Amino acid sequence: MRRLPRETWVLVADGASARLFRNLGSETGAVRLHQEEALALDPAEGVMPSVLPSDTPAREADEASFARQLALRLNHDALGGRYTHLVLAADPQTLGQIRSLLHEQARSRVVAELPKNYTNAPREQIERALAPEF
Repeated sequence: MRRLPRETWVLVADGASARLFRNLGSETGAVRLHQEEALALDPAEGVMPSVLPSDTPAREADEASFARQLALRLNHDALGGRYTHLVLAADPQTLGQIRSLLHEQARSRVVAELPKNYTNAPREQIERALAPEF
């Protein structure tokens, strides 16, 4: 069974909000998450992904824009050396959108993906979800 390394970033997201955690657990495999940041959709900050058809509903466009914002943030932080390991936990659509936009440096740091929406889940539930993965 693999262990979730200490200091791993865990991004929990859906199309409108995200929480960024850092694993403070021990190297023996205990997962203990600390929430570092909460992020929310800001349509004014969005950039419409060019791959979306022009008739895409506004909500879907906003969600795609938010996924793009998250990916850009992860790319920037990976290139800046802010994290070494990353777990992505998001609903399948958001996960796919983020994954497709990750820079090679960010993608190489992904140690696990959880295709489920945990954005409103308590921290303890996310920790339990991560434990079987590692």
